[in-house]
Amino acid sequence: MKAKEIRALARENLKQIPKKIYMSMGLLLVVANIIPSVVNQVTDSKSGVGVNIIFFLLEIAAVLLTANGYIFFDRWRNKIQKGGEEPNAWCGLSGQHLARLAVYGVIVSVTLAIVVVIVGLVISQVPVAVSIILLILLVVLLVWIELRLTYVVYVIDDDVRTGQKRSVWAEIGASWKLTKGRVWKLLCLKLSFLGWYILTAFTLGILGIWLMPYYNLAIAETYEQSKEDKY
Repeated sequence: MKAKEIRALARENLKQIPKKIYMSMGLLLVVANIIPSVVNQVTDSKSGVGVNIIFFLLEIAAVLLTANGYIFFDRWRNKIQKGGEEPNAWCGLSGQHLARLAVYGVIVSVTLAIVVVIVGLVISQVPVAVSIILLILLVVLLVWIELRLTYVVYVIDDDVRTGQKRSVWAEIGASWKLTKGRVWKLLCLKLSFLGWYILTAFTLGILGIWLMPYYNLAIAETYEQSKEDKY
């Protein structure tokens, strides 16, 4: 399906969710993403272990709340299309979720750090023109990796709900497999929201209260259709 059709399905699903529910979660997601940036600006001129720890904890909280948002709206999409109970607002923050998300975060962080260090070492040994090309290639590589890992959070939630005991590596592999041949479509879908994000910036994040649920439902729809091999 094209990005336009996915967005249309997401809007239809959003209409089925009570406004007070999706707007509350949207507000939480907006706040979770804004607070670390605000704190970083406020503490930019300061230093110290305490400041760094606070910022680090806020970053972790933002990541976990964002993952919870993905899971929450995916479960709502599942309820709308297949029936069942309404998901709890904190459904993605159970002990099992947190344990797997923590392992996933460590794996991704270490892998990306290694890639960046290797590229940094190479750049320091080559001419400026070559280093610019390498930086561009690094950005492309990081974007590609991010797209291939789009569904990891959903796979983790599916495993938790069904009681399936797979390693986090296996869950990463499942996302890798589901996104095979779909990277360009995912990129186009995400870029199609660019205008909305620009408008959100102009409204100081207020529009994000609606945009975040809309975006999350769209990504969740691609996950479901990828499992059914329709996307």
